Amino acid sequence: MPIVLISSAPHGMGEELARSLQQKTGWPLLDRDMVAEEARDRGIKLGRLELAVIKSPRMHEKLAREKKLYLAFVTAKICEKARDGNLIYQGRAGHLLLPGVNHRLRVGVMAPKDLRIKKAMQDLGLSLEKATGYIEQLDEDIDKWARFAHREPSLRDPLQYDVYLHLQTMSLSSAATVLCDMANLPEFRPSPVSLQAMQDVDLTARAILKLAFDERTRSADLGVRAANSVITVTYRPRQEVDDRAITSVLKDLEGARECMCTMAESVILCIQENFDPSSRDFAQILELAGRWGAAVELLRYIPAEKAAMEDQATAAADTDRPGAARRQSAYTGGVEDDRPRPPGDDGGLARALEELISAGRSAGGLTICGERSDLLEAIEVNSNLSLVALGDLFLEKGKEARQRNTRELALVIRERLKVPVITCEEMASRFLFRRKQALRLAFFAALVVCIYAVVFSFQDPILNFLGGEMHARLKWVAPIAVFLFVPFVAYCYSTVTGLLLKLIGID
Repeated sequence: MPIVLISSAPHGMGEELARSLQQKTGWPLLDRDMVAEEARDRGIKLGRLELAVIKSPRMHEKLAREKKLYLAFVTAKICEKARDGNLIYQGRAGHLLLPGVNHRLRVGVMAPKDLRIKKAMQDLGLSLEKATGYIEQLDEDIDKWARFAHREPSLRDPLQYDVYLHLQTMSLSSAATVLCDMANLPEFRPSPVSLQAMQDVDLTARAILKLAFDERTRSADLGVRAANSVITVTYRPRQEVDDRAITSVLKDLEGARECMCTMAESVILCIQENFDPSSRDFAQILELAGRWGAAVELLRYIPAEKAAMEDQATAAADTDRPGAARRQSAYTGGVEDDRPRPPGDDGGLARALEELISAGRSAGGLTICGERSDLLEAIEVNSNLSLVALGDLFLEKGKEARQRNTRELALVIRERLKVPVITCEEMASRFLFRRKQALRLAFFAALVVCIYAVVFSFQDPILNFLGGEMHARLKWVAPIAVFLFVPFVAYCYSTVTGLLLKLIGID
């Protein structure tokens, strides 16, 4: 059965729907107010965080760590309550929690504005005018929180949810019945892949909290990611923390198989379908990481349609083997797949990670099978990205379709995360100095030298052309020449200086 995440605006019937669903199912109910109260008891300054988001946007960067801590606390609390079975969570943006977990039912609740105003008047004893202003201001503040905490411009987009209920004509009882029926659908049942994703999300959240509340690591700015129960922690140089302190804090964390620590200024994320440690692209990424003092995170992305085809091919091959029917009909304990599983072949991910670990540049790696939204959710877990590099993707498509889909994916990631996104093919020309760049530097340097030599050697004719007798005869020629010549010289000179900076490792 799924975790039901009900999201609604205050006074929007979300709380009533959650209680009605609890009465029908008997599942435990957790709401935002309960979690917020526990977070305050743990020392998380949620009130200051919300006030800063609403009143002083310039303080957002300073409070980014507090936001990260609060979201980790909410995530850990939901996973803790749902560990033994089903759960209903009601909040403002609960549907944006638990990224990558597919046995969650994301429910949006919309109530008419006049109904919300009426409820605000009853709940708070406000007049009609004050209640109207209160609801409008509240919606604006919640949108600010959504942009800051979840990078979503608004929470009223139906595409964010699995089901979007309009309670103007539907009763609470009917809406709860709809959710009960949806909860029984196979698409929302837990699968091994989804359960592992939930375990990793929970492990990441608990690691963040443990590091944040320990004296040895409290002041450090750490990047934490768990994949397949392996925790990867990146920390910046010159911080008062080292890998021994981090490992010591996390050594007893339940569910963690291993903890790896990497010192890095930032993280470069590389997304491909297959990884080859001996390839040129991998070598370039490793070289760039060394220049920037960055760690490299590998994300293997398999589109849903390709994973489904591989699953079908595997199933067809199994039917030709003795005992295949017996294996297919084996008891699953009620746990079914909600999406294609990652293929048995890891696409070189393990070997690439070993290469990064030996170079001291590993920020972990994981495999994502599914739609583009699944990929975006996995990327957003890491907030310390400085660059996203897209390698070979959509390999089952033709060349033009691959280029188009890769370009569209780059635009979506850039718009969503506000970080530079390039392809691995562009990396050498953008950030690295190679033979092509050396030839380009030599050509433009010679051109700049020639331009300056000509200008200083023929100063009298040039001055005559710009302001002498020749200028008097052809007044319209000089402005056009200057208009064309100055940008050309500036381009040549900037190309030379840019390539020289790239040569000495300054980007």
